[in-house]
Amino acid sequence: MLSAGFASIIGAKQWCYYGLFAFFSTFAVYNGQRLFKAASLKQTPWLVWVNTNRTLLAVLTIISSILTLVALYFVWNTTQLNIIVLGISGAISFLYVFRLRGSNMREIPHLKIHLIAISWVAVLITFPMVNEEWFTNVILYSIAHYLYVLAVTIPFDIRDLKYDLKEHRTIPQVVGVKASKAVSLVLLIGFVAIMVYVNCDLLYNWSFYGAVLVQIALVLLMTEKRSDFYCAGLIDGSIALLGLSYFLI
Repeated sequence: MLSAGFASIIGAKQWCYYGLFAFFSTFAVYNGQRLFKAASLKQTPWLVWVNTNRTLLAVLTIISSILTLVALYFVWNTTQLNIIVLGISGAISFLYVFRLRGSNMREIPHLKIHLIAISWVAVLITFPMVNEEWFTNVILYSIAHYLYVLAVTIPFDIRDLKYDLKEHRTIPQVVGVKASKAVSLVLLIGFVAIMVYVNCDLLYNWSFYGAVLVQIALVLLMTEKRSDFYCAGLIDGSIALLGLSYFLI
């Protein structure tokens, strides 16, 4: 929804296919990573469920990969920038879980959350802009959503405190839960400031502020004991509200 809504901002006629491309590619990559991690990492309740349903998830991952290519076919405008942007996202997704010389990128101290933000922004924001050859404020739009993704990813690191190794040095591990929430709020404020600056129509879009306020509330209510549904259902789901607000500009 976020990708489709943003594509509508830049006037993309095929905005729905950008949304479908983002949805199916994220679904395929996310579940592909889980299938790989479930066989090699410490078993969390979620990974236990993944192992129990490996066949179903494998089939869904294959179907999602095919639908990703179908959606991409309807929007693809071959340029070197397209290949670079999607190539970076693809490389991060691969190296995030697959080990080279005994380690993967998510295990590099301080790096995990930034890898997630870069790959998401590349697919959801930067790709539609370069594909539509809309280069106005492409850097500022990308930076704004980079801050947003960082902000909404911090609660996941709070949840994962009991699973992440100390060597990962995630933000909650370094500064604690309360300070991590403060960092998330500052990032969300920075996101709003940049977005209002590059798109003055957002000044009068109350649904935009409402979507951000919902995210702020979810961040403030986050604790280490929150369930996977709270993170994957509510926090991830609230991102769709931001995408919907973009359609109202």
